[in-house]
Amino acid sequence: MITQAEQAVLDRIDDDELIAWVQALTRIPSVWKPETGEGEAEAAAWVAERCRAIGIETHVEEVAPGRPNVVGWLRSPGSAHATYVEGRTPKIGSEDDHRRSSSLVRPRVLMFEGHTDVVTEGDPALWTDPPFSATLRDGKIYGRGANDMKAGLVCALIALKALKESGVALDGDIVLGAVCDEEGRMLGIKHFVERGWADHVTAAIVCEPEENHLCIAQKGVMWIRVVISGVMAHGAMPLTGVNAMYPMARFLTAVHALEEREIVRHGRHEFLGQPSITPTIVQSPVRGGGEPQNNVMPGAAECVLDFRLIPGQDADALAAAVETLLRAAVAVDDRLSYTCQVLEVRAPTATDPAEPVVRALAGAFTDLSGAAPIYGGVPGSTDGTILNARKGIPIVTCGPGDIHIPHHIDEWVSVEEIKVAARLYVLAAIRYLGHL
Repeated sequence: MITQAEQAVLDRIDDDELIAWVQALTRIPSVWKPETGEGEAEAAAWVAERCRAIGIETHVEEVAPGRPNVVGWLRSPGSAHATYVEGRTPKIGSEDDHRRSSSLVRPRVLMFEGHTDVVTEGDPALWTDPPFSATLRDGKIYGRGANDMKAGLVCALIALKALKESGVALDGDIVLGAVCDEEGRMLGIKHFVERGWADHVTAAIVCEPEENHLCIAQKGVMWIRVVISGVMAHGAMPLTGVNAMYPMARFLTAVHALEEREIVRHGRHEFLGQPSITPTIVQSPVRGGGEPQNNVMPGAAECVLDFRLIPGQDADALAAAVETLLRAAVAVDDRLSYTCQVLEVRAPTATDPAEPVVRALAGAFTDLSGAAPIYGGVPGSTDGTILNARKGIPIVTCGPGDIHIPHHIDEWVSVEEIKVAARLYVLAAIRYLGHL
């Protein structure tokens, strides 16, 4: 049941402002373009300006040239003993505090996490409306990034605004992390963690588009780049060289069999389905190895394997299995060799439904909708994997937007879902942190 105090905060939400903010942020193109250095800077500046207007501590940190993070911190009377050090997270308590009182309890800190980068819009001619128009039509906002995930980020901002304006005395802090580069190597959230901002975070809501379902599990990812080298030759005289593509074909066939064994061994996860190994790049010559020509047998072939992991899988064991398969593939000729590079590993996550942050969201969902919450899993990998793996932070992925729409032409987000999400975030914050 929504209390009178909670309703007073919810009444602070202005739906017209919410919609306008989603449109405004969507209209800022924030596709990372390494050739020009254009990316998230303008979108980050917009977020930082809103944080300052709300009246919360606001910090902008450059992760890479033109790629900033924005950190907003709403401190509460319940954490009045926190001291802020410029460029770092609040330091909870002091050594003297701990010597004076062994009963000092660290307050909770709830994080709302989102990213400012979006994927390419592709060919604008294929869109019904211009990709960054944020057109409002039939209860939907259309535009690249509206769904993934500027709507979720704005919902967190609006929730913070309502909480701040209401004057509710939360018994803990809220931190907003609006980070860069989620769609790439996740440099933004890694920088956030390395700078110490996550040190006191006790739970995180990742505001990615999940139709406001409570996603308490997500697949991990591992990317491995493999190069098999042979000897370059004329296409008319292949026996004067060693073709690297036949061993690559044998290797990929063996990888497919490895995937099938992993599926049999680990089965299907309740929320995530089965694990997978997908060759996403297969080419010869390798990148940087010259132009492909019809009459040239290249000296090397490369592939990238995209592993999607479910809880229980061992990334190190899988990487070792790939090396074993490679050795077998090149063993037919001592002129063949290989290299194998693990590019990235992000472990899968699983959050107990009994975690306080999950229970806070679940109760809020039921009170707002009159229905039981829908639990699920994230088939991809979000910034939350870094928070969980590096700091052990319980995460729930929950935000507005159709699950299947990210990265599509004519991307859209439901206005009704963003209204619900903003209110979900308000209630979850109050209930997770408590109030004085």
